[in-house]
Amino acid sequence: MLKRKIINDPIWGPIELHPLCVRVINTPEFQRLRSIKQLGGCSYVYPGACHSRFEHSIGTSYLAGCLSRALQKKINEQGQKQLEISDKEILCLELGGLCHDLGHGPFSHLLDLMFYPKVKEKNKDLPSWTHEDNSLKMIDRIFESIKFDDFITLEDIEFIKELIQKPLDGYKTYKNQPEKQFFFEIIANDLNSIDVDKWDYFSRDCHMLGLHHNFQCERTIKLAKVVEHDGKWHISYPKSEWFNLFDMYYTRFTLHRRAYQHPVAKAVDIMITDALLKADEWLTFPPGAKNGICLSKSVTEMDAYMWVTDDVLHQVRMLPSNVDEDIADAKRILDRIHRRDLYRLVGENKITWRDLPNQEKKKEYRKSLQEWMKPEKLQEWMKQNEIEENHLRLYHTEYVEFNYGNKDRSPLENVKFYRNDKSAKLTDDEISAMLPTKFEQIYIRLYWKGEKNEDPNKTILKKFHEMEEDWAVFVPTKRTDN
Repeated sequence: MLKRKIINDPIWGPIELHPLCVRVINTPEFQRLRSIKQLGGCSYVYPGACHSRFEHSIGTSYLAGCLSRALQKKINEQGQKQLEISDKEILCLELGGLCHDLGHGPFSHLLDLMFYPKVKEKNKDLPSWTHEDNSLKMIDRIFESIKFDDFITLEDIEFIKELIQKPLDGYKTYKNQPEKQFFFEIIANDLNSIDVDKWDYFSRDCHMLGLHHNFQCERTIKLAKVVEHDGKWHISYPKSEWFNLFDMYYTRFTLHRRAYQHPVAKAVDIMITDALLKADEWLTFPPGAKNGICLSKSVTEMDAYMWVTDDVLHQVRMLPSNVDEDIADAKRILDRIHRRDLYRLVGENKITWRDLPNQEKKKEYRKSLQEWMKPEKLQEWMKQNEIEENHLRLYHTEYVEFNYGNKDRSPLENVKFYRNDKSAKLTDDEISAMLPTKFEQIYIRLYWKGEKNEDPNKTILKKFHEMEEDWAVFVPTKRTDN
């Protein structure tokens, strides 16, 4: 008889793992996550932030089981036959949580949000790609290599994949049982971002970063219920729980402000990205293979992508410097990281939209900002300000957005609440007047790529802080270059 296994997790304590989850964990595809840092360059600011996607995935699986069992118990107590959750469905949810991050690349979001978009600008033939795409491919690889039919079916595997990424043409699973589509709010909730993935990484990241937080997901799990709202069933919370949920969204804001978007952590991420862009064509996966694939093309070939982890930096440092100047540049950048000769934040402008625009106008203004941020536009801006072109390579502009998870709107707007087991609206009068009235702030940062013994161009810094556009007001927040 197959036995469950118990592991000790620093966040959730003893975690009991289903035998099929153990089989998944004991595969090369899952073990690969040990070599991918959860927070990318954050460990260069917070030394404790060296945890990986491996333990986060196990924690997410555990919480998926906790929430689904809590909902199962309440549904059974209330006799809601159409909503009943089976033990096999709970197992699928645990497997979904376990597998949701299998497709991540080096330094987590650095590959899909920083490296790949830049390399795709140069090579338009590269396909559109997200790490979720590779999570689904990794799931296929895993279930082709392990025995699973003693617990789940092929149809269940498709359900697991839909829990992770919503198909473009809508969910196929439970299409004829729309009342059970609340399952898709458990792991990747695109309605209001309340899901077990975030619950784990909020708690785990705060713990490893040494930051405190007030949100308690254990309490939220105990209070969650499936309630009907305007003909659709959603995971819902008592109206009295709104402040604890706001703490969750505030934790998100705090982590972005103090860690994920920390100026030095972002500087390291930019440097790693620059090094990978320089070395891209010279890196081959699997390493040393005669017909190996370069980094940018490996994302669509799973045999190659299996080898694409944080170890890529070691591979860059092993490349022969005398073969190509780009390799030498890549190695110099990585050497600078180890010598703490990092890119410097030399300017930061807070952006406020002009004329208090409505939502449609804001979309136009965002498009204008995105256009402004393109490298060719920055070059054009420098020419207009009579700045020499050779300075362009030494500067990098970074778009930074802080919010509570719902752009410029209150994150509580999309949360589903109940009172006496019935759908209930949370009115403005019921929310504390001490909560913020603005929920978003956008910045443009200017980084200097020069070395310690060099100084940035003062004219560029002055012009950057004096920027003017018809669609926004730019307010300098950082003028120093140290």
